[in-house]
Amino acid sequence: MAVVMIEEGSRLIIHTSWTVAYFLISLGVAVLIVTPILLHIVAAIQTLLLRIGAKNRKGIGATVQVIGYSIAPCIFAGFAIPSLRVLCAIYGSILLIIGLKEVHDVSLRMAFLISIIPAIIVFGWLFRGILALNSLLA
Repeated sequence: MAVVMIEEGSRLIIHTSWTVAYFLISLGVAVLIVTPILLHIVAAIQTLLLRIGAKNRKGIGATVQVIGYSIAPCIFAGFAIPSLRVLCAIYGSILLIIGLKEVHDVSLRMAFLISIIPAIIVFGWLFRGILALNSLLA
């Protein structure tokens, strides 16, 4: 939640010129409501994918922790620098893959395959990595 608070806070400060009330309400909704809901939805999707590829997987709590730790680089994704956002998304995706491999005892290849959809949701959509990549390629 701290990562999202800093990322969204910096994004709101840089990209909007709204009132303090708007800033606080937007930040509060993002941090206190949206973040926990989406974290657990993505963890549920990841757990379903793990059921396919991991025989001795750990529980959903371990998956939530892996996703939570993997978003740490996205603390800088709120800045309007597309290359920085893409770097954050790639680094976070790598951390997700390695975390799934280590925690759930799967091969690196399997961790990569079962993390594609959650990585696209979290790093591509939520942290705007896909938009940043599109602007770099345009």
